[in-house]
Amino acid sequence: MKTPKPQCRPEIAPKFDAFDSATERKLTGSAWFMAEPRDVAAQTVPAPVTECPLSTLVGELVSQVDAADPSQAGHAVRVAALATMLGSSIGMDAAELRQLRIAALLHDVGKILVPTEILRKAGPLTVAEASTVRRHTVYGGTILRRIPVLAFAASTARWHHERWDGLGYPDGMVGTDIPLHARVVSVADALDAMTSVRAYRPAISLEAAFFELEAQSGAQFDPLIVAAFGPLVGANGFRDSWDNLANKIEALPAAA
Repeated sequence: MKTPKPQCRPEIAPKFDAFDSATERKLTGSAWFMAEPRDVAAQTVPAPVTECPLSTLVGELVSQVDAADPSQAGHAVRVAALATMLGSSIGMDAAELRQLRIAALLHDVGKILVPTEILRKAGPLTVAEASTVRRHTVYGGTILRRIPVLAFAASTARWHHERWDGLGYPDGMVGTDIPLHARVVSVADALDAMTSVRAYRPAISLEAAFFELEAQSGAQFDPLIVAAFGPLVGANGFRDSWDNLANKIEALPAAA
């Protein structure tokens, strides 16, 4: 299958190259770091913490996302469980699965900078509100990029809403230019979203959700990842396995 040609989308931000682990781009001072912080009241700054276990840091960030939008609490751990199952099925080794799991847990971390009144709005969003929510990808990439121990997860946070056909956001990346972890999380994120109750619609069945994934294979999603997901979703006990892993995903050691 040919990789789709990039689409001309003047409303999206300029495109940045995917990170190369061997020659990482130096983006300090670039537009990628210019996420607008939410206006908040001045708070007392606690004493510096000299040491913080990675699992504690990840857990606290996930908790902050859940607190920003309580109706979606648990989404991150369910997406991380799905992404881990999918990553294992396509042959990722233990080290890559660890990074994928953490990146999936933090894929929506940028929502802590989105106004809570928008995140918690019960009805449909206006065009301006939807645009503000979309900024969570930029915020998330910026937040994680500035935390050295979590910088590997920044590309997933920024690019998990990119589309295979180039019509996603925020940078309009196309096909395999989108990092693999972001492509895996995109599929897992969509499946959990469709099978969860939202304020504006009820949940749909796993079967119906996977049908939608297949319908968007090669357009919104990487077709090879969707194809790899089929045997998982169709297996007996899949939902129980997913729930069981989600219940313990945060408890897994960061080095596992």
